[in-house]
Amino acid sequence: MTEEEIKSLLGSPKKGEVEIRKVQFPSLKPADMENLKTGLSHLDDVYIEVSVELGQGDLNLGELLSLEEGSVIKLDKVVGESVEVNVNQQRFAKGEVIIVNDVFNVRINAVNEVQNLKLSEGLI
Repeated sequence: MTEEEIKSLLGSPKKGEVEIRKVQFPSLKPADMENLKTGLSHLDDVYIEVSVELGQGDLNLGELLSLEEGSVIKLDKVVGESVEVNVNQQRFAKGEVIIVNDVFNVRINAVNEVQNLKLSEGLI
């Protein structure tokens, strides 16, 4: 609606009435993304989910229902094979399981180039 159409619809404001006008915003220009650089230091305290996938296995429903304490599920990877490191449920890197002071850890062997590129550009 134009301002004239609004005025004709509502009539002229009388004493004590509120005047209604159409808002006109200035045109927006696209930001110059080439020169826009932001650091990620303000995100240093953000926690993210990191998980490591040791392997996958298949069970039928009967096998699943018969699992009990002490049951073993066969996985598709062998000892020493790379494991998948996921960040927020996205493949991020490959690594190897190591033990440090009797605690499982993962040493990163390769970072997914696409995820690394996104991190370095500040996109994720």
